[in-house]
Order: sequence, then C-alpha cells, then structure tokens
Amino acid sequence: MKSLNKDCHIHMSRNQFTKGACLIWVVSWICVLSGAEDLTVKAYVDQTVVGLHQQFTLHIELSGREANSVSNPELPDLGAFAAFLGNSSSQNIQFVNGRMSVSKTLSYHFQATAVGKFQIAPVVIASGGKTYQTDPIAVEIVPSSTAPQPAPNQDIPVQGTGPAEGDLFLRATVDKKQVYQNEPVVVTYRIYTRVNVSSFGYSKVPTTGGFWVEEYPIAQQPQTSTEILEGKRYTVATIKKMALFPMAPGVKTIDPLEIECEVRVERRSRDIFDDFFSDPFGRTVRQAIQSRPIRVHVLPLPEEGKPEDFSGVVGQFRISSEVDKSSATTNEAVSFKIKIQGQGNIRTLPEPKVVFPKDFETYPPKITEDIQREGATISGSKTYEYVLVPRVSGRQKIKPVRLSFFDPSAKTYQTVRTNEIAMDIAKGAETFIAAPSGLSKEEVKLLGKDIYFIKTGNPSFQKIGVSVFNAYFFWILLIGPILCLAAAVGYRKHLDRLQGDVAYARNRRAGRSARKRLSAAKSMCHVSRQKEFYAEIGKALMGYLGDKLNIAEAGMITENVQKLLRERGVKEEAVANYLDCANTCDLKRFSPAGADLNEMKDFLKRAENAIVELDRQISRSF
Repeated sequence: MKSLNKDCHIHMSRNQFTKGACLIWVVSWICVLSGAEDLTVKAYVDQTVVGLHQQFTLHIELSGREANSVSNPELPDLGAFAAFLGNSSSQNIQFVNGRMSVSKTLSYHFQATAVGKFQIAPVVIASGGKTYQTDPIAVEIVPSSTAPQPAPNQDIPVQGTGPAEGDLFLRATVDKKQVYQNEPVVVTYRIYTRVNVSSFGYSKVPTTGGFWVEEYPIAQQPQTSTEILEGKRYTVATIKKMALFPMAPGVKTIDPLEIECEVRVERRSRDIFDDFFSDPFGRTVRQAIQSRPIRVHVLPLPEEGKPEDFSGVVGQFRISSEVDKSSATTNEAVSFKIKIQGQGNIRTLPEPKVVFPKDFETYPPKITEDIQREGATISGSKTYEYVLVPRVSGRQKIKPVRLSFFDPSAKTYQTVRTNEIAMDIAKGAETFIAAPSGLSKEEVKLLGKDIYFIKTGNPSFQKIGVSVFNAYFFWILLIGPILCLAAAVGYRKHLDRLQGDVAYARNRRAGRSARKRLSAAKSMCHVSRQKEFYAEIGKALMGYLGDKLNIAEAGMITENVQKLLRERGVKEEAVANYLDCANTCDLKRFSPAGADLNEMKDFLKRAENAIVELDRQISRSF
C-alpha cells in the first residue's frame, strides 16, 4: 500500500456552483440509481484542543440523495465557550473505488472565549419525515500560553515533527470475544490516520500459538473509507484480517501487531526563502504504531449430548455421497465421492468412516478442498473420492456415512448422514489382478490385463568387438556424476549462504524482483490505470534499491540513500536520476492531472535505464 489517501476529490466553491449545477444533478441521479442512502449526517471539528482566542471550525457533512435539498441545520448553542465568526459551504463529488457520490459540507467558524472542557451538543436535522442526529463532540480550550507557539524564524510545528497524538493509530477488533473451542474468531487490523501515510511495513506480527489460522486475502492497495471518531474524521484502511480457530479452551491472548509507517509531513516556516527552497512534497518521518492485545475466552465443548462418534468438528455442515454409476461389472473401477459442505474449519475435517461391502477392493481417497473466506465466516467444501473395484457379482450396498459436529449458534450437537447407495454388479469377462494402493480410477482399469510388455519397439544391434571405451556415452557416464556432484556442492553452498546471509539473498533477488514489477507496470500502461502504473514503477525502484542496500523499504529516507550510494562509488548523476524517477512516481500517483500514453511509455523506459545504470555502478563497486 503506497497511500491510504487515494480517494479523488473535486471541490466546487460557491462561485463555481452555477457551472457545476448540471453535473451535480446528473451525479445525484446516478447515486439514486446505485442505491445510495437517503441522507447521512456527520459532524466533526478540525481540532479538539484549542487555545484561548484561537479559531476552530465545526464541519457538518451531508451525503446521500437528500444532501442538496436539506436546509441549513440549526446549530447547538456554543455561546458558553465560543463566539460565532461566520460560515461557508462546499460541494464535493467523490470517487471511491470506482463509485461516485455527492456530499455537501457546511463549515461554521468559531473563536474560543472560555477555558475548560466543553461538549458540542448533537446536531439535529429533519428531512423527508425523518430525524437525523450526530454524535456529541468533546472540545478542550486551554490558555494561550500552554498552546504550542512557533518561535520566530522557526518551523511551525503543524505536521512538522510527525503526526500529533491521536492522528495515527492501529486498531485490532474481533467479531466476538467468547467462542467455543474450534469456533472461529475473526481478527481485523485497521489503520486510522489523519495524515498522509506513504507506506508501511510489519515490524512485529502477532504469535498465533494455540490457534489454527486462516488468512483473508488483502489487496495490495487496500480499500479506504472514512470514519468519525470522537469528533475527528479519519481515513481507515484494513491491512490484515485472519480467522483464528482456538484448539483448546481457556483464556487466550492475541498479541499486538506492530508496524512502522512512513508519514509524509509538510514543513512551513515564517521565512519565505525557507519555503521557497524546501521540498514541495514535504519530508518523510518514520512512525511506529501497534495495536492493543485482545483477550478471548474459549469455552470447552459441552459433555451433555455429545455423540459417540464426535471427533471435534465445530460449525454447520451437510454431507452427501454419490457414485458415478449405479451398475457395473466385476473388476470394473467405480468412483465413490463423499462431499462435506458448510461453515467451519474445512481443512481439519477428519476422513469419514465408510463401511464398504467386503467384496469391494478399495483404495485410499483423493482429497480436494475449496475454501471461501467471506465476511466473518470461513466456508467451503471438502471432497473424498474413493476408487472401488467390485470382486463379486450381485446387489451391493454402501451404508450411510455419519458426521457429528457441534453447532455453536444453536449450542447443540448435530448429526448428518448420507443416503444408502445400492449397486447392481454383473459378472465381468476380465480377471482381476491385485495391485498396490494409491492408483487412480484410470490406472485401476488396467488391472485386468494379464500381460505387460517390458519393451514394444524394434531391437537395436551392435557390432561384436567394438570397445566401449571409445564411445562418448561411456566418458559422459564416467565424468557426469563427478560434475553433478561438484555442481550440487556449489549449489548447496549457494543455498546455505542465501539462508544465512540476508544481504546476499536480497542482492541476488533484487534484479529479478525489479524486472517482475516493471513487467507488471508495462501491463498497466494505459491512461485509465495511471495511478496503478506509477505505483508499480515506484515499488520496482524502491524495492530494488532496498534489496541492493539491504535496508527496509519502509525505512528508506532520501538523505540516507544518497549517503549509502556515495559510499559505494555511485556517480551523483546516476543517483539524482534514480531518485528523480522515484519522486516522479509519488507525484504522479497523487496528482489529479492525467498523463498520455506516450509519456507513460517514455517514463517506463527511463525507469528501466535508471535501474540498469545503478546496477552497473553498484556491481562495479563490489
């Protein structure tokens, strides 16, 4: 994930309202057809800690079909601690994950007039016969002397030294805190941010001892949404999700997840020359955050009503069976399938206990699984396919197969079973030859053959008296094993070094990883996929540099990179060109302006040349 703030916003001021009225009308109808909600109301402030006599803004955000038809709301009384200064409004067309929505934001500006802790009462709006209400907002007003004050000619500490407290944190949530043994607990890790997070990396992952783990797939570019917490608006993204199946009862603790984020912050100075020569994209600082540990109470499975054949299966399941033919002849292979479907830990389902007729030759089953991870459930199916070979003719029956499990939602044990299967076996013409187990149905069909030819082609003859020492193949057979042994020893040393020397391993795979990412970027070379195109090239550039220098991609700072490359004798021109390509990727990903196809192709070739040139100079320094 290169950026959590990937939503595209198009703001229209009051002066532009007339020109944009037609567009807003069209987009509003699109939202209606897409099933948008009638009205959603949110309220938040730009800051919850305000200095005395300083200004703060209360924002009321209206979204949905009725957003443009709602009249201005009646504000709660803030006269006890603030004075009203004025108001403004804006229209917002938002594109989130390919869907459009229209919202309206009303901004009310106040000046703090009293010190203390206060609460902004909920804002109530009536529309379409319904009443909508926001959450109350806590605000603290402190004396001006205690509020942060910038010193003359020094940087103003607004997003200057890193994110403020509460502007960036990691939250872990579970769908339930009390479960039965082998009942899944879905853990979701989300980043909440009010700053620009350019990248992140895992520094400590939670241990999952005592759990069976099923990971949910997470997109490389996580989807983002907005959420209001304690009067503040956050951009939220899910970075990790997994289902944990506790294997034993008791109180279990899910350890924290710790990540390191690269946060891009702006620096603003009172000196106009400092602003002119500073980096227009700001600078990047590293911030470590972690979630809180979570305790889960795992209940033991009840003893009351437990079936005798219960094997520890928990969930909701159904079972079925079938044969590929209801009539066959002796020594003819028959396929018998048992399929278990439902919700629960599909992978740990035990093999069913099947009672086959004694006149059947049976082989171990072929097992296939289909796991589906959706929402808070793990579901799917598990299929057991047996190959059966009847020995004796007559009417044969396969008895029902039982499966007992505990249903945590009903808190009771359940038993399901298959139907009895009857087969008519006729006398076959072929004789049966016993063979080892593990054969497929197609291979079992050959068991009736009584003769297997070792060689079916025409024989070849050699002249008598020809010396084998004059044949090339003799020397190949003689020297070949020695060469293979030497190659195996060399390859073993290479593997040992890859496992023991992280820097060597990353250096060897740097070029291969970069080529793979550049190839992926080439497939995205289209004007409609500009952001993905430049994001993939940026990963190739920074990933290659991190592997070559043996540093974490999330911890790459421009100044440190320049220093390390100079120490390896890389020319300044190559370093500047390489870093300029990386900065261009960041700029294009966040820039609303589009790029044409030729420009994207030229930049791809430029990035490839930059990597080749840097690799040549770094390799020469070793």
